Amino acid sequence: MRIGIIGGGIIGLSSAYYLNKAGYEVTIIDKGDLSDGCSHGNAGMIVPSHIIPLAAPGMIAKGIRWMFNSTSPFYVKPRLNVDLLRWGFQFYKHANERHVQAAIPALKELSFYSKAQYQQLAKDLPFNFNYAERGLLMLYQTAETEHEEAETATIANDHGVKAQILSQEEVQVLEPDVRVTARGAVYFPGDAHLTPQ
Repeated sequence: MRIGIIGGGIIGLSSAYYLNKAGYEVTIIDKGDLSDGCSHGNAGMIVPSHIIPLAAPGMIAKGIRWMFNSTSPFYVKPRLNVDLLRWGFQFYKHANERHVQAAIPALKELSFYSKAQYQQLAKDLPFNFNYAERGLLMLYQTAETEHEEAETATIANDHGVKAQILSQEEVQVLEPDVRVTARGAVYFPGDAHLTPQ
């Protein structure tokens, strides 16, 4: 009835929470104070809108540019590593439309289930982690990015994830306290966020 969990990120803490509810005595072991790490770096975004897998057509070219930019979301420290090369090859093999279409339903179900669990945690936990469902704006500045985001919105709507394409003026109405300089945005009203710490 005793379980040790290594790592106090969202996976470790969630596992500990549900195991404790099931009657287990749980000890979490972590190198830090649990206020930093991947969960913190993810900015507390709960995004059922993100149903398109990273391995998608067009990502190879972007990925190669991003891999060598240490400030990009896809930075990989260059090194000769068999596992990294194997991963890169698998990513390349899966960056196709067939894989994307097969992955979308699973990613959608997982994301909606995850959001439902956060909604329940917001009701059950004895502390406030600032869970809020205010949606997500994917702003864009260029016609190329506008086209990409519009395609994403179409895919989302086709799979039951509400997405709205907004003009600059419509974005400004949603964000009256800041000057909007974006060309426009796609708004996903079903997305949420929280304070990960």
